[in-house]
Amino acid sequence: MIVNRYGGKTNINLGEDPLYLYIAWQCAGLVKKIVDAEKNERIEKWFSDKQEYHRVKKVTDSYMQDYYDKGKEPLFSSIELEIINRCNGECPFCPVNKYDDPRKLKKMDEKLFFKIIDELSELGYKGRLALHSNNEPFLDSRIIDFAKYARERLPYAFIYMYTNGTLVTLDKFIKIIPYLNRMVIDNYDDNLKLHENAESINKYCKEHRELDRKVEIHVRKVHEVLKTRGGQSPNNKKKNTLKMSCILPFKQMVIRPDGKTSLCCNDPYGKYTMADLNKVTLQEAWYSTRYEQVRKGLRKGRKKIRLCKYCDTLPNPKGY
Repeated sequence: MIVNRYGGKTNINLGEDPLYLYIAWQCAGLVKKIVDAEKNERIEKWFSDKQEYHRVKKVTDSYMQDYYDKGKEPLFSSIELEIINRCNGECPFCPVNKYDDPRKLKKMDEKLFFKIIDELSELGYKGRLALHSNNEPFLDSRIIDFAKYARERLPYAFIYMYTNGTLVTLDKFIKIIPYLNRMVIDNYDDNLKLHENAESINKYCKEHRELDRKVEIHVRKVHEVLKTRGGQSPNNKKKNTLKMSCILPFKQMVIRPDGKTSLCCNDPYGKYTMADLNKVTLQEAWYSTRYEQVRKGLRKGRKKIRLCKYCDTLPNPKGY
């Protein structure tokens, strides 16, 4: 399935969105008739961002009140496993694009990967398992075998991955897709054209309709400005502190190739190491003092955690 998020229209609903946003949206309808396409796009993005902020803040506050504030912190429901800390992408919005990545090359030891998957199996894990994080998973030749092992040990987990697809030949796709619930290919091209691998995979999925629901090809521009990624995005240095908490350290565990866990997916450099899975179990790590300290601070607002202070990521609890 091809997904194109450009040119979408925001629909402000008075029942779900604040009054000021609804009034502004009504007024903007008149303005958009007399401005050019570029300004229309900026207006649309402003409303989309504001709407996302208010809606995500509402569900985040509700989750915190129902669980964390009552002393009921569930086990993580989302894990990202980074088996190699490299990406071959050039994206200027990413802090670990191939030109800016300062990390020392590291691949996850097979024994550590098996240990993590086996622990999840013992926990009867049914949550989300991403076979990627801040990397391109197909830079590691073991990715298909790892996906197979994860599926065998975790039959009820939602196993997925994001990839730019440049290394995913049709042969590799056919081998790995049976083990995944979802594959998302971020097809980067400023003209929104499919590259060769994405084109062949899309054609194959159209011929095998049972796969079309498992595969999303997102057509995306390379040169765009996205979120600040914890204030670390090379092309977005905006400094604004959102007046809300963030759900990620309450639901997501991100594991780097060395077995250490990061604050969240917006901590690619591992500035906040939360635990070392070479020394403790997943469950011990999740309920450790370090995690609790961060959650306690973040519950009071993003300004309490240095990496979160200028982060404008808006993860919806329902997606984790």
